[in-house]
Amino acid sequence: MASTSDIPSTAGGFMQPSLPSPAPSSSTATPSILPKQRSHPLRPGSTKETTVINHVDRVILTINRRHAKKFSSAYEDPSQPASVQSERGYESFQEVAKGIEGLVDVLWVSGTPTLQIPYLISLAVLVNSSLPDYPFNSKPTFRLLKKLDTVFASLLTGEDADSGVPLSGFETHRNVVSMTEKVRIKSIAETCRVTVVEARETVDELADEDESDDDDDELEMEGVYGTRDGSNSDSNVYADAPGRWEMETARVYEKTIQLLGDELGRAGEFCDENMAMGDEVDGEDGGCQI
Repeated sequence: MASTSDIPSTAGGFMQPSLPSPAPSSSTATPSILPKQRSHPLRPGSTKETTVINHVDRVILTINRRHAKKFSSAYEDPSQPASVQSERGYESFQEVAKGIEGLVDVLWVSGTPTLQIPYLISLAVLVNSSLPDYPFNSKPTFRLLKKLDTVFASLLTGEDADSGVPLSGFETHRNVVSMTEKVRIKSIAETCRVTVVEARETVDELADEDESDDDDDELEMEGVYGTRDGSNSDSNVYADAPGRWEMETARVYEKTIQLLGDELGRAGEFCDENMAMGDEVDGEDGGCQI
């Protein structure tokens, strides 16, 4: 057993504590809600890139198919295997959100902007088109939208919007997202806010008939954006319903809209509103003219 005299001194002769405290961190960044990325993008044409593409395409097809089955139990493609034909339709947006969020994570981990940008735009459009078809469910909806907001804001700046860590694929330049893509993302984000408002208004109408349902939904919202006011637990922790939901809706794509609003200004007003639902607008660069 070594004696204390055998332990080298690294502090000018001062005794070292047996359990040294960790050095305080100078970083003020918050942990990201996103999984850790690859350190380098997937090589174009590689087996790994092909695997990611095939997986994302397959899951998107499954989401669209199960969404279609929601409206018709007779929806069936005889050319598909029995396992596919036996799939049930979605019953809630929570199921849709789970599938989409899984793809968002896969694309984020890939660290490959050439895959992330077009696929994430498609997924955001899918959210906009699917959300009105289901009863509004606040917790999974705002969780997914918060993650999409963080992803888009990160891709627009070239670094994780929460942690500030530089993104894979942005080493040589930060302006990877094209102007056309920026305008389309802004349109999608703004349309999503309107969609959330309309979906929420439907819930509020139902809540007028049964206040207890609205109380349960308020509890769900507590863990999403942290809007509960803990200063007086006996008081009404939320403002009146219209003001409360206006505040929550204003946080939908908050980072993304702020970034694109600063950069694009009023340019998005010249775009066709249908871009937010997946339609293209012809322009000199293949998209909206700026």
